[in-house]
Amino acid sequence: MAFSFVRVPPRPSKPRERGLTVVADRGIGVERVKDLLDAAGEYIDFFKLGIGAYRLQREEFLRRKIAVLHKAKVAVFFAGDLTEAAFQQGVSRQFYRKVKELGAQAVEVSSAQVTMSLKDKCGLIELAADCGLKVIAEAGQKGHEDWTNSQSYVFAQVEAYRKAGAWRVLVQGEGVSEGVEEMKEQLILNLVARFDVEDFIFQAKDGKSQTWYIGTLGNNVNLDIDDHQVIDVELMRRGIRKRSIFGLVGSAS
Repeated sequence: MAFSFVRVPPRPSKPRERGLTVVADRGIGVERVKDLLDAAGEYIDFFKLGIGAYRLQREEFLRRKIAVLHKAKVAVFFAGDLTEAAFQQGVSRQFYRKVKELGAQAVEVSSAQVTMSLKDKCGLIELAADCGLKVIAEAGQKGHEDWTNSQSYVFAQVEAYRKAGAWRVLVQGEGVSEGVEEMKEQLILNLVARFDVEDFIFQAKDGKSQTWYIGTLGNNVNLDIDDHQVIDVELMRRGIRKRSIFGLVGSAS
């Protein structure tokens, strides 16, 4: 690395099981992915193919994109938008098999667009796991701040997801740090107190929430961020930005 004589706090190399950085993709091109990996590939653990954009793109394009990510040792997972459409249309098993065949390691199971019972959601988790995929189960619902009103229900969701075989639980940003006057810090603290910080991936799409998660839960917190935020978040993890969260690096003897 450049300026290697200037010491900074180390981070475990990939593959990592904690301190994961998940980059949300909104259908960007392969050349932009290559540029991102060239600049920051060491700090990206998962690339989330999101917002259902992949349904509007060629399969050949997706295969090239996934191959580029795998070459950089970045795992791939498909976000839950089309998971929900597949559920509605009764083709969930076919969807998960195709995701696996394309080379993805994981899939998100969510209920952002479709009303779905907790039992049905857990059934999808089990089905995806049966297809050989890691499952990221989403807690929360886009466009609905009030999903955080019942802490006991959020706890019940997480417990059910874990029992069904979810690998991680993704905590939706909307209602926690997005679209709210104040971040729901108490809910997050109660979640990690009841379970474990490593069980979760937290959506954090702005510097304020990223600073809070890293400063409060430590540099091994798992975060879901946007592609232009990778270096900034890695600097925060190492205490180089945001008032040196983890203190100064010791001076040379």
